[in-house]
Amino acid sequence: MTNLTKLFMPLFLLSIFFFYACGSEPVELSDHKWKATNVAGAAASKEKLANLTLEFREDQEIGGFAGCNEYRGGATYNQQQIKFSTLYTDNETCDDSALERAFLKNLESGSTYTYQGSKLAIHDESGNIVVEMEQI
Repeated sequence: MTNLTKLFMPLFLLSIFFFYACGSEPVELSDHKWKATNVAGAAASKEKLANLTLEFREDQEIGGFAGCNEYRGGATYNQQQIKFSTLYTDNETCDDSALERAFLKNLESGSTYTYQGSKLAIHDESGNIVVEMEQI
């Protein structure tokens, strides 16, 4: 190998690694609708949690039902990291307003996620799970 090849080969291999490690969004998230199974800091029945939904849509848009209102916003994500924009709802109040606020606040605090089987866990910057979901 020439000196030039020896110099550029590691760079080439490193660029391939980053391409696959930081590649495009995983298909799994956008292929399914999600329902909540746990929201950190919010005590709620399994039935009330199951009403909280998340859907990844085209053009990095997301939406779903937050307990009292439909919500909408954006999310950018790759194979490990996720960042939600400010999420917007109508201002209808109901008995589940506290749950709705906790759910939306926790989504907005998400910075990473893990995905295994039919389960999705969204983590904050400290690595704490703030929302757990499963496929609908």
